[in-house]
Amino acid sequence: MIDPPATKYATCDGRRVAYTDSGEGDAVIFLHGVGATKRCWAAQVHTLSTRFRCIALDYRGYGESDVPPPESISRESFAQDVAAVMDAAGVDSAALCGNSLGGVVALEFYKRFPQRVRSLVLVDSFAYYPGGMESIPDRLKMLDELGIKKFAETRSPALFGPGAPQWLVELACADLGSIPISVYKAATSVTWSGDYRELLPRIHVGTLVVWGEHDTKIAPRALSEELARGIPGCGEVTEIPEAGHIPQLEAPLVFNLVLADFLT
Repeated sequence: MIDPPATKYATCDGRRVAYTDSGEGDAVIFLHGVGATKRCWAAQVHTLSTRFRCIALDYRGYGESDVPPPESISRESFAQDVAAVMDAAGVDSAALCGNSLGGVVALEFYKRFPQRVRSLVLVDSFAYYPGGMESIPDRLKMLDELGIKKFAETRSPALFGPGAPQWLVELACADLGSIPISVYKAATSVTWSGDYRELLPRIHVGTLVVWGEHDTKIAPRALSEELARGIPGCGEVTEIPEAGHIPQLEAPLVFNLVLADFLT
């Protein structure tokens, strides 16, 4: 495992939001998914910080950030966390690279602060999840029945392709299992209830849509294709072979090449 850079803190709504800040040059903000932390971007921060300023954050309640009341968790508040980190780091505008919920947060951030976004990278994400709202009660019931640790054990293998090494599954399981259940339950509702389809035609920055070829159940390719079709000038979906829902973890070499090529 790559040693992480030193943790810094921004303040949003009176609570600390943890982030790391490495390298120099154009800034890239890395946004994690609903069951992850900033650790999922370690390979990107380590490699790309030789060419870019790489900032990875934990949303409120995640990782090293302070745990807020569950009612303060929303897509809007996560976007505010991003803005607070950018302010603390002295970054006026940046590329936003978000995986899953991170892509949703990136869309929300663009909706609120378009002038602060240079480009977007949306990884195994979606503008709208069919049946998402309807699925929330069952998701919350499963969390109540299993608890966060057992839920993490059952959920983590599905995040990866069939050839993923066990240590990678265990890493994802540890991250998911570290999230307070009140935070995860609130963020679950946040993840599956958004609808940004009307925003897509109004996105006027360069956008890269990335999808792992084995992500057939959590965020199937059709959801990435909807993003790519809806955003002007986006082009085709970039597929990462032999990877599932978190391709930056499972196929970091290929992912880093794709990302660096887009950013330059």
